[in-house]
Amino acid sequence: MKKVFIAVLVIVVIINITPISVLWIEDYRYSNYNQSFTFREESGGYNFDMAKRRYQGFLASHPNEKKVDSQLYRNFTLKPWRFWEWREMLLNYDRYELPYKPIGAQR
Repeated sequence: MKKVFIAVLVIVVIINITPISVLWIEDYRYSNYNQSFTFREESGGYNFDMAKRRYQGFLASHPNEKKVDSQLYRNFTLKPWRFWEWREMLLNYDRYELPYKPIGAQR
């Protein structure tokens, strides 16, 4: 039993610290309340800081949107059973603090 536990633990650690995890990471999507702004954080491409900067630029160019609701929402659910994303959840937890809003029918 101890050997099985150690083997599972080693697999979880290896998958979380190697480039292998990039193969299973989903793209993170963000939007505003009515989805007039959307951003997709592709693995290996843009990051969450870029999403925040682009959203601030969007709000600056669309002042009416800021008056209604200036909150940025995440369009992806938390999946704690996906152990290969634990590293991402620990190191980049600020993206998971955004309120969740599913993508609506207009998308």
